[in-house]
Amino acid sequence: MASRYDLICNVNGGSEHKIWRIKVRVIRLWRSSYFKDNNNKPMIDLVVLDEQGGRIQCTVKSIHVYLFENSINEGNVYMLENLSVALNSGKYKPTMHEFRMFFKRETRVTLVEDSSIPLYGFSFVPFVEILNETKDERRLVDVLGVVTGKGNLIEFKKEGKPCNYVVIELENIEGGLKLRCTLWEDYAFMFLKHLEDHPSESYVVVLQFAKMKNFKGSVGVSNTTYNSKLFINANIPEIEDFQMRLKSSDFQQGIQFSQLSDHASLTLEEEFLERGVYKSIADLKEVTQNSVFVTIGTVKDIESEYNWCYRACKKCSLGLKLDGSMFYCKKCVTHYSTFVTRYSIQLRVVDETDSASFILFDKEASNFLKIPAYELRTSYIAKGGDKNRHPEEIDSFKDKKFLFKVQVKIQDMESIVPYVISISRLCFEDNIIASFEKKYQIEEVALIQDNSELLSQFTESSDLLKDNLSVSCDNGVDTPSPLLPTGKTASNMDSSVIKVLDVDLAEYCGNSSFDTPSKCKGEMHSEQTIVRVAVHGDEQSAKKLRKVIKEEKN
Repeated sequence: MASRYDLICNVNGGSEHKIWRIKVRVIRLWRSSYFKDNNNKPMIDLVVLDEQGGRIQCTVKSIHVYLFENSINEGNVYMLENLSVALNSGKYKPTMHEFRMFFKRETRVTLVEDSSIPLYGFSFVPFVEILNETKDERRLVDVLGVVTGKGNLIEFKKEGKPCNYVVIELENIEGGLKLRCTLWEDYAFMFLKHLEDHPSESYVVVLQFAKMKNFKGSVGVSNTTYNSKLFINANIPEIEDFQMRLKSSDFQQGIQFSQLSDHASLTLEEEFLERGVYKSIADLKEVTQNSVFVTIGTVKDIESEYNWCYRACKKCSLGLKLDGSMFYCKKCVTHYSTFVTRYSIQLRVVDETDSASFILFDKEASNFLKIPAYELRTSYIAKGGDKNRHPEEIDSFKDKKFLFKVQVKIQDMESIVPYVISISRLCFEDNIIASFEKKYQIEEVALIQDNSELLSQFTESSDLLKDNLSVSCDNGVDTPSPLLPTGKTASNMDSSVIKVLDVDLAEYCGNSSFDTPSKCKGEMHSEQTIVRVAVHGDEQSAKKLRKVIKEEKN
């Protein structure tokens, strides 16, 4: 009768099962030391895999290393018995198991033969999930792709110590997405030596236990100091299968490396046509976690109820608060006597699926307008401009189509507008926009006149908010909240005066007999005229609104 053992998926920290016994293959083993004292041996970490594909990290502490260092080797299968269990709380996690296991003095290690457990236990993460930043950055991931670009070997010094890295570009087959991969130190030299010693038409790479990193707005992966494992055109089933699919794909004929720049910034073509993951505006508004996407749309209006610039901290760019005669930055915890004027323009963007508010900040706004925010503000004030309006130069955004790289940040899923959409990069080059539309088969959809008028009426109704706004680059508060007046968010407005209704906006806006409630704001869906409206007024006003709409529909 076969001896009993536990599956990794069942490992937990409960007290009902104190002695764990697992049969696993060691798919990764590394030594790391957090001690400067040479009397301590580096502890040993393992990632082990069982027959059902479960993975968990095991650790041999320094005080126990001498008991097990000659008993465990990477690649072998062992029966491990009597390990302790703790929470998996490391900075980087090679597995997503809730727990990790520790060897004890009483732990028993028995070498066994079992070919049913895979040799490597890869768990490949699609490029789209990495590029969308939908995975926890602390999780170490496995990636697979063909090399389509390579940078130069970069050498520099950090704290007096020499450092080296090379950036390569990986592409998957089906999605055509590209992912930047940074190889550091020995991994960089290993890759370059393989290219020199083994010339080939293509190089398929697996980087196991890679670290995800967002650097200057570009998401990629890199090896870690101890955990990662690099495979290049290796004779393993996963790479051989990829090579077979590569030969039957559209780019099997002599793949040539592109020369990657030695800095992290991407060209517009790379950002929008190769790297970015596209979502329509309607899809952006369905996102439930912080993510980065690219989209396309036309700016139909500048939301003037929100100010177009703000007072920014010279050090961190956060909005400053006026504190007496000084300006206070809550991030730097410092008072300043001066500030920097930066753009914060709220654009109403529409595509063929929906519309939404996008916030455009200083760098991209300055790039398009060709004038810094402080110069435009100085000129606008000198002309006697109304601080409740915006300079006419900003109207140059209106009725123009752009590609947007946006960050969707979830604030409160219970609020009327649970997200903030901010623009991190803007493209207004016609040839790139045309290529984008062709790639994603986006038809040129002209808004019908009724919808244009409807959007105009909807925007005009927002003017009712102006008298109640306090957000301004002249009164020294943080960057404005995107869709509600300052200090009035869906989560902090008095529930007794907030009513959320599904309203036919065309009928509502066209009804001249109805006294508009004191404050009204909603999210319009261009496919239909039904919108969700937040009425900030008394119960009587809310009932009156329901009655009028009902009468209009009848």
